[in-house]
Amino acid sequence: MNNFALREHRHGLLELAALALPLLWVVGCSSASSGHAPGVAGGQTLTPGITNFPLAYIKRPVLTKDIDVRDLITSITGGDLYIRDQANAAGAEVNVTGSITKGIGDVRDIDVSPDGTAIVFSLRLPLNPNKPNTDVTQPNWHIYKYDATTKTVAQLTNDGITAGHDVGARYLPDGRIVFSSSRQLATQSILLDEGRPQYQAQTDNRQQSIFLLHVMNGDGSNQHQISFNTNHDFAPSVLGNGQVIFSRWEPTNGDQISLYRANPNGTGLELYYGANSHATGANIAGTNNNVIQFLNAREVANGKLVAIVRPFLGTQLGGDIVQINAEGFVENHQPATPGGAAGTAQSSATVLGVTTDANMPSMGGRFASVFPLYDGTNRMLVSWSPCLVLDATVTPNATHLCTASNTAGANVTLAPPQYTLWIYDMDKGTLGPVLSADLGTMVVEPVILQPRKPAPATLVDAAPAPGQAATMATAGVGLLDISSVYDVDGVDTAMPNIAAVADPAQPGFYSRPYRFIRVVKSVEIPGKTVRKINNSAFGPAGMGMREILGYAPIQPDGSVQIQVPAHVPFTIDIVDVNTKRTIAFARHTSWLQLLPGETKTCNGCHSTAKNTSHGRKGLTAAVNPGAPTTGSPFPNTNPAIASSTNAGATMAQTLSLSTCTANGTTPKGATTPCSQILSTDVVYDGIWTVGTTPPQPDRPFSYTYSGTAGLSESPPTNSNCVPWSAQCRITIHYDMDPVKQLFLQSVWSLAGRANVVNGVMTSTTCTVCHNPVNAMKMVQLPQGQLDLTATASNVDPTVVTSYEQLLFAHNAQTLNMGVLQDLLVPAPGPPDPVTGLPTTIKVPVSLAPPMTAGSAAVSTAFFRMFDGSLMTRYSITQVTCLPRSCD
Repeated sequence: MNNFALREHRHGLLELAALALPLLWVVGCSSASSGHAPGVAGGQTLTPGITNFPLAYIKRPVLTKDIDVRDLITSITGGDLYIRDQANAAGAEVNVTGSITKGIGDVRDIDVSPDGTAIVFSLRLPLNPNKPNTDVTQPNWHIYKYDATTKTVAQLTNDGITAGHDVGARYLPDGRIVFSSSRQLATQSILLDEGRPQYQAQTDNRQQSIFLLHVMNGDGSNQHQISFNTNHDFAPSVLGNGQVIFSRWEPTNGDQISLYRANPNGTGLELYYGANSHATGANIAGTNNNVIQFLNAREVANGKLVAIVRPFLGTQLGGDIVQINAEGFVENHQPATPGGAAGTAQSSATVLGVTTDANMPSMGGRFASVFPLYDGTNRMLVSWSPCLVLDATVTPNATHLCTASNTAGANVTLAPPQYTLWIYDMDKGTLGPVLSADLGTMVVEPVILQPRKPAPATLVDAAPAPGQAATMATAGVGLLDISSVYDVDGVDTAMPNIAAVADPAQPGFYSRPYRFIRVVKSVEIPGKTVRKINNSAFGPAGMGMREILGYAPIQPDGSVQIQVPAHVPFTIDIVDVNTKRTIAFARHTSWLQLLPGETKTCNGCHSTAKNTSHGRKGLTAAVNPGAPTTGSPFPNTNPAIASSTNAGATMAQTLSLSTCTANGTTPKGATTPCSQILSTDVVYDGIWTVGTTPPQPDRPFSYTYSGTAGLSESPPTNSNCVPWSAQCRITIHYDMDPVKQLFLQSVWSLAGRANVVNGVMTSTTCTVCHNPVNAMKMVQLPQGQLDLTATASNVDPTVVTSYEQLLFAHNAQTLNMGVLQDLLVPAPGPPDPVTGLPTTIKVPVSLAPPMTAGSAAVSTAFFRMFDGSLMTRYSITQVTCLPRSCD
């Protein structure tokens, strides 16, 4: 076998050219059994050690159009699975799927069983060439199995019961299979529990159904969903400890794909690597800050990961292979343990000098796939293409290897990639050819049917333990346990510290900034063929639709322990005494999940300003000291809770022991509900100061939907909210609610202001003054240039005027002879076409929206009109905006 070592980037590329250029003359000739592609050697064999094992790979037509990595449906027509009995070019190759695809289907995502006797892959049946590739009537991707012993193919998934695409299958150590699917089995079941019809939820951009992780038996039975997200979870693989690592697409977290991990039953899901390491891609400029995505990660023998990194688009389905020390780092420069060793986590796994610039040549070529060899060597089976440019100055056009001269300038045209099979030795830095491709085809995703040694650990899906875990599993909930929201990246941020704000004898107890936690879930969006929804329904901030699951007090030490519905993606907001999300905490952009009976613990929160990651266990040490002693109350607190106190326990943990049964429910006859149970209303009962004599009043208070005077609508809750259960949903519409529940437009018609008219104090509403027509039916200029009426907006008739003017910029108006018109002011115009002198034109005055969508805390100027901090000519007699509904 001809090996070449690229020891140094610049000279290594010259060595590559020296090897490959003489091979160009064999294009179209018959040499090796699988032909030749431009610039690639053929007829080579693997080094000894694995030639006795079968080799599998995919061969498909050369790429003519790039595919976005977020597009998990589009296929390249003409792909098939090929098998060779031995991993070398001399043996005959067998197309094992041609009779199924008939040459117009496709195959992807090959993986080997733990014992090396079988492979799983995804196959798409023949497509209708007269319809778009992504048409919903085209065949779905499904998972198949090839048995190397019997040399047979069997289909494992189908559309018999629940339809969907199935991709990315990987074997678990016990023979089960984890895969990514748009079936959304648990998600669709939850839709029924919510009283909605079943449908496949769509990604945030509404381009595709969401692909989420599922697990099934090796024969395709017992399929069940294990991950919950509002966008794709895909490309799973198995770590040595038995956990599943996968790529998660998060548009709300910077539109990026990072690496997450979870147990095979879906518990313990957490960030594994890369949420803040995307600007690390190698580039031509040498700044190495290209934005890349982490794809198809696999663990190698040394415990590190290898992954393909590339932009979403523009690199011909390929990128660089990076090696990542994910056990030691959660980010490229952030250790995974407190005080961990400094350094960097990731580096290119090869010395070829691959770059990741979109739509630009990579002189080191590109990798389409990587498969580590588990044979005791530090080698990888890869699909690699050299850098190729198209010469359009000759007829027919010619393909050449990239050189410094033919890649210079602005008119470089990249030729289609010629991905073929190579073996890369990371110890020696050598790349040796294995198989070439027939002209016009490419070979990708090679695997060796070889047992993985050492075999990954097997993690058994254990049933929830008897007691609270089992009770929660039956109720369809899990437990979220936060040590302290004042713990920010392992630093006590309470003023002056957690112990002080937890002590009623200290003034900080009464001015605690973080008072309640709000739990919010996403609303699954149906496809456009199921229901057409106008884009205005997703809000100006593009946050999609959300529903509130409930509220709970944050205990004085910042701790939280609450039961949260399982099998739903949820997030949390930290809110103040007025239930406005605090500016100190940015919106939690990563979706959390709990499995039934699972307990998820975390130390606290994190600061986005530091650009550090959180959400992975063990990154920082907890700073909440907890109870000082067992059996004694927290300093100066209610002594009745003392009997439940354990040394080191948080206030939330202690309170739950005092108010909840061992099963996590409210004791029969108890007047205080179990503190773990969420509430639809915001309630502070002052339980920590009951029976004590605090230095200042600690008054209980509540904000209730049903207790809002003047609103005729019923609370925006469903029948599962009293008492609260996992199916409780709080849904607040802006305009008219379809079932006559609370909607925000009704607030502006609520009598709540006292206005002096002709010396008489008269109760009035917002829409009396913020209206283009007065009580006498005369046209008027709306007060403050703000129209709060429910008429259809003249900008977007799908929303009401108040919504448009509160949340979007709009033009100032003026009253001209009884008619409202846009206010026009002079502004410099274009030069006079004849004289060239300056001109003046009239332009409208644009007013900024008085509210910031998605943040009541930032909408300070607006809400000061209601909280009494801004004196106006009106006497505010009632708060007319429910604070919890405005964020």
